[in-house]
Amino acid sequence: MRLRLSLGVLLLAGPAFALAVQRPPVVREANGKVEYVADARGDRVPDFSTAGYAGGGVALPQVPARVRVAPSGADDTARLQTALDFVAGLPVDADGVRGAVLLSEGRFVLEGRLRIRASGVVLRGAGEKTVLVAAGTDRRALISARGTAPSDFGSLRGITDARVPVGATRFTLDDVRGLEVGKTVSVTRPTTKEWVHALGMDVAPGRQQFAWKPAAMTLSWTRTIVAIDGNAVTVDAPITTAIEAKFGGGKLAAREPDGPLRHIGVENLRCESAYDAANPLDEQHAWEAVGFEQVEDAWIANVTAAHFAGSTFNLGAGCRRVTVQDCASVAPVSELGGYRRHTFHTSGEQTLFLRCRAEDGRNDFTVGYLAGGPNVFLECRAERSTGFSGSVGSWASGILFDKVTLDGGTLELNNRETWNQGVGWAAANSMLWQCSAPVVICRQPPTAQNWADGVWGQFVGDGYWSQVNEFIRPDSLYRAQLAARLGAASTQALAPREYAAANPPALEQAVPDLAARMAPRAVASGQPLALVNGLLTVGGERLSGREEEISWWRGYLYAGAEPTKPALTRFAPGQRGPVFTDDLDDLTDAMVEKKQVVLRHHYGLWYERRRMDHERMRRPDGDVWPPFFEQPFARSGQGTAWDGLSRYDLTKYNAWYFARLREFAALARHKGLVLVNEMYFQHNILEAGAHWVDSPWRPTNNVNGTRFTEPPPFDGDTVKMAAEFYDLSDPAYRALHRAYIRQCLANLADEPNVIHTLSAENSGPLHFMQFWLDVVAEWEAETGRHPLIALSACKDVQDAILADAKRASIVDVIDFTYWFRTAKGEEFAPRGGTDLAPRQHLRLWKNGRPNAASIAAMAAEYRAKFPRKAILTGLPEAGDVQP
Repeated sequence: MRLRLSLGVLLLAGPAFALAVQRPPVVREANGKVEYVADARGDRVPDFSTAGYAGGGVALPQVPARVRVAPSGADDTARLQTALDFVAGLPVDADGVRGAVLLSEGRFVLEGRLRIRASGVVLRGAGEKTVLVAAGTDRRALISARGTAPSDFGSLRGITDARVPVGATRFTLDDVRGLEVGKTVSVTRPTTKEWVHALGMDVAPGRQQFAWKPAAMTLSWTRTIVAIDGNAVTVDAPITTAIEAKFGGGKLAAREPDGPLRHIGVENLRCESAYDAANPLDEQHAWEAVGFEQVEDAWIANVTAAHFAGSTFNLGAGCRRVTVQDCASVAPVSELGGYRRHTFHTSGEQTLFLRCRAEDGRNDFTVGYLAGGPNVFLECRAERSTGFSGSVGSWASGILFDKVTLDGGTLELNNRETWNQGVGWAAANSMLWQCSAPVVICRQPPTAQNWADGVWGQFVGDGYWSQVNEFIRPDSLYRAQLAARLGAASTQALAPREYAAANPPALEQAVPDLAARMAPRAVASGQPLALVNGLLTVGGERLSGREEEISWWRGYLYAGAEPTKPALTRFAPGQRGPVFTDDLDDLTDAMVEKKQVVLRHHYGLWYERRRMDHERMRRPDGDVWPPFFEQPFARSGQGTAWDGLSRYDLTKYNAWYFARLREFAALARHKGLVLVNEMYFQHNILEAGAHWVDSPWRPTNNVNGTRFTEPPPFDGDTVKMAAEFYDLSDPAYRALHRAYIRQCLANLADEPNVIHTLSAENSGPLHFMQFWLDVVAEWEAETGRHPLIALSACKDVQDAILADAKRASIVDVIDFTYWFRTAKGEEFAPRGGTDLAPRQHLRLWKNGRPNAASIAAMAAEYRAKFPRKAILTGLPEAGDVQP
């Protein structure tokens, strides 16, 4: 790696030292025009001025207030949601708006979240004295708006140009029939293995599977046609990555206009998240103040957010032409770790962050995976930043940082290499203009470029540097581009917002049937699970169907990166859907469609994705990689665990984790499904040593003084902690397990469609199963409740419990998962407590698998002995869940 010096610029280049001069500017302003210098390939700095509401240069509208709401002093979630829904039901005017909900001064306590559900709806406060307080422990966005993803229709048109350069708005198609000016289209650029190879993103060091997967890396832009000339089409905003025939070319398709929400706004108020003041790193509270997804031509203005943990202002997937202006994030409360304090974030395109301010953030101004741009941060400032601003995902193109100042941290257009599962080249064809930061990194990706003009700081990288440590003209690139495109008057749209006085009718006057609208709806009993004459029934019908498997540790931050299963307690901050934070309503609908009736849940193999490398060492910092597999226990805010975050407190529980189980169980009751709640996950204590090192039960990871051997007794790559884990001779340790089992039971006590088992991957000893059933019996006696309890264990443990009349009376369901008989009558029945995981036992077994008939025979034998107990199986050969 070569170091190159250039007039105060420290540049990384090749394998020796060399001197070079700064390069000339690639953008110049002259006589009210902006002139660009293209490179030999025709690439030039994009016109970023289409970023923002309505495509830039359009003032945020003054939407008339239709209803006024004052705080009640109690939980105001229902009142405010009713007001938003009332306005959502009003007609849309010629400008696409319905009206605003005006909030009076005062503190509105919100136990839930507010959802803007229709286009043309605005939520407006009376300034900083209107405070929305996110109460409770849910990791939600306090205010959210979520449209649906638009779909393409009709035929795909091929782009016939050999190369459409960066910054271009015009390209040639093989067919323009059916297209017209004003139509919304999608432009896609498939990623080929040849391009990935050209970038060097097809290899990664060691065993780490961080190479880019071409099928998951398609680049796309949503654009509007502004002109058609023969087969040449001109769109409203530039392409930010070159479309090249040699790398697969590109396609264009017409896009349905329906789906995204439009003309919505959140403005002129303050949001606060309640938190545990005793824990300065508390994360059991709201993570986002405002979150948009699939939203176009919208805005967030003059909003201050305090104490949130994640992306305070998050523009998610499908956001386009959105402005966030004059907003601030102050006093965040979270762990000092990865994917916390992503203060102002966009995964969209043509989004503008104007005069935004962050305090004590980590990654303050960020862009997500494959974001097509242009995306602009203009005149923003971060104070006491502890991380970097830039792209946090792979190949975000067309980013402009314009007059951005960081007090702490770094400003980066960078190759992040293996970071966060192989982000690699994070930014391309992006510009740092007149910015200041302690460290500025600008590197040149193969096939593309990054530029840094008029920047101030310590400089690193081999990108295109010009006029560093100088004040340059134009003062603001975005403003100059906007004036050149629409005229000087268009920049007036960037002025700070003013709010006209208004006095609409109060909510009680505008909505005469307010009480009826706010009244709790009767909860239908749904299809409850019951044990009837030794059979499990759901809604009166015998339970029959297949199981849905869950992921133990898989997930990514962009879809298609790797195959995975759902996971109830997988958490991808700010992202919902498969491979992210599963939408449980969507998940349960999919299970019904696939005739899956049971989902077995257990906590994850480890908390974060760095551990996927199966290494055993302590991590150097808390830069944890999502998605996170949340553990049942809460972090204490004290000390440092092996993953770099604070240690767990085994006497306190992760509220989000347990709330997710309740949510799934409630949906299961309504849809005729069953949750099998496996309280433990034995896989953490056996096999690979990496399974144990981040476990909350390990002494170095908790504040409770658990007495396991330290350092762990690794044997090569493996560890055997089962004997120690199942040893309950220490009263304090035994009490931790007793309390945890009771928490698992109490959490789901009101939901009937639940079966509790001891553990996933269970090959544990008899005495731990006896202890578990004794705790269950104690809890049942105290509460008068009798949840369904399944006996899921090795055969000798199962038979010993069933021979014990007192403990057998607690068991409702016999689960065949960890032993079986083959069609030839061979019995796979390893003894419990032998310090081997079930799949380790299976590797030693050479006599085949069961079939449906042999499992049915097992069921018949045990049903004859125990006719009042149901039979369940996790053996895939059974086909049916209940033999």
